[in-house]
Amino acid sequence: MLSFAIIGLGILLFKNLFNDLLPAGFVIISLIAAGVTFFLLNRHRIKRTGIAKLSMSDLTIELNQSLYINFADLKYYYIYDGKNGPAFTLGFINGSKFKIAANNNFCNVDLIMVFLTDFRSAIENYNAQNNANIIRLESIWARKYAPHILSVFTVLIILGFCFTRMPVLILPISFSASLLVGWIRYFQLKSKNKLVDF
Repeated sequence: MLSFAIIGLGILLFKNLFNDLLPAGFVIISLIAAGVTFFLLNRHRIKRTGIAKLSMSDLTIELNQSLYINFADLKYYYIYDGKNGPAFTLGFINGSKFKIAANNNFCNVDLIMVFLTDFRSAIENYNAQNNANIIRLESIWARKYAPHILSVFTVLIILGFCFTRMPVLILPISFSASLLVGWIRYFQLKSKNKLVDF
């Protein structure tokens, strides 16, 4: 955000103070370079190093502070491997959530992948030994209210096709593929009886 602020403020200053002194192309290229340089010099400050301690019935995560998670308090977990790295969400019985993601632009994601493999094994063992029912959420579309959300997006995309022209028509075209994948995933999980009601 600060990188974009540098570019935005630089353009405002250029328009108000130096409009006649410097060529616009030079200023824009210089401001983009300044924003990128600022980001690269401060990228290490974005990372947080943490420690996860996993046992048969609980998990302790130490980031800025220590968080103790008893498996008995969990309702579900969701592990997602996105294009920028893995993320996992823990859903608690009391309705609260905890989410951690590792972005491969900033850090080595191999360690968290090893942790997530161990975490999943620990949860499966806990479920088997304690007759617990901690659900592994397989997709964000594995919820019973997913058709309502997908239907709203479907209507919006149809309206987008009806009321837009090129180049804006590219937006509904690009979103329609993701929407189709969402519908397919929902019906796959429904046929396997893997939908959850939360």
